[in-house]
Amino acid sequence: MTEHLRSFLQCRRGNFAVMTALAMPVLLMMMGGAVNYSVAFSTQSRLQSAADSAALGAARELYLANTRPELLESTIAAMVAVNVGADAGKLETKVSFGSPDQETAAKNGILNEVTVRLSMEVTPSFPMPGFDDTLRKVEALATARVSGGGRICMIALGEDGSKTVSMSGDGKIYASSCAVYSNSTAKNGVSVTQLAKLSSELTCSSGGYVGLEANYAPVPLTDCPTVKDPLLSRVAATPDHCDYEKLSIKDTNRNLFPGVYCGDTKLSGSSNIVFLPGTYTFWDGALKLEKGATLTGDGVSLVFVGKKAGLAIKNDTEISLSASQTGAMAGILIYADRDTDKARKFKIESRNARKMVGTIYVPNDKLTIGGDKDGDGQCDPDPITGLVEGLLGCEAEVGQYSEWTAIVAHEVEVTSGVKLVLNTDYDGSSVPVPAGVGPVGRNIALSK
Repeated sequence: MTEHLRSFLQCRRGNFAVMTALAMPVLLMMMGGAVNYSVAFSTQSRLQSAADSAALGAARELYLANTRPELLESTIAAMVAVNVGADAGKLETKVSFGSPDQETAAKNGILNEVTVRLSMEVTPSFPMPGFDDTLRKVEALATARVSGGGRICMIALGEDGSKTVSMSGDGKIYASSCAVYSNSTAKNGVSVTQLAKLSSELTCSSGGYVGLEANYAPVPLTDCPTVKDPLLSRVAATPDHCDYEKLSIKDTNRNLFPGVYCGDTKLSGSSNIVFLPGTYTFWDGALKLEKGATLTGDGVSLVFVGKKAGLAIKNDTEISLSASQTGAMAGILIYADRDTDKARKFKIESRNARKMVGTIYVPNDKLTIGGDKDGDGQCDPDPITGLVEGLLGCEAEVGQYSEWTAIVAHEVEVTSGVKLVLNTDYDGSSVPVPAGVGPVGRNIALSK
């Protein structure tokens, strides 16, 4: 018996298997830890990217006078959801606003920093009690800061085409307390001719301008840096169903509800239409207002999606609208999606559109204000009423009774008979001002 025991203890065969078996728990722990760390690191990277984007997007909107911080939180949530995707519901989001000089900020009410902190519980792929506690919760922090000053109320984003800001006939733009920018590098990037006049705090062309000194107050600056699309971070929800199809209302008073309107939506005759508060998505069809119809609504956003989307507000109609105060479309009155390879038509010809509070955002499309249908700078006869040149059939008044109005478009045309007023009474409005219709020469960057 003693001999057998001694032989067993001295045996070296199978020692690799024994050592492997003894080491296996350690190896598995190391492998599991590596996988868990990889999952946590990947999640943290996604959160950091989402926090950076949200902080930068919110900072673009923070600076302006009535962009109240509490209203930006829903915008930040929408930005984060787009970047994080399906996991957005698991997030804890904290947002704070401030300034490097908190004492001055408190005294003057100036906030120029936004901080976004995201955190999420992560379920380990390999449960390992005690070892994974530091990996179970990942966090990301981003702080964006705004510097600079001034206000922008019109941006023509098109860089390649000519006349991205175009005025003719006796059209007028009054923007005395804000700036007008054209990104076109063409020599005639800004074109104001005949009796038209562009009055602004500043007009800046990335190329040149045409027109006499009398057409401008003041004369534009040239070779200016381009202005980036300030609402690039805003994304409208993609529709997946129709609530209304090819809706047509004539000679009827009616309240309409937020939802998805597919095909052309036609409002005409003596109709008095009220849009109740919310978002109206027009999917692959135009919103048409004609033949004397009236459209009113407060707290509304009109979203246009699809290649056939568009806007046609005729000269004999009246409109009075103000943008949403909360939500992903806060401060945006008209929004057109960017997914189009051909410019769509957005025309506001109404002789009475004096109240249009909010931002008109058509980044890939042409916005025409007025009734000069053949583009020759002269008032055209109205085909319905038969009114001739110089009479009310072609006059258009836009924005006079608005606390503020801003325009961001690929191209803007203002025709004869138009009086477009871009006010900047931000403090007097409950509608928040979106990104970029603000600081001229501002710098927005991540500081953390």
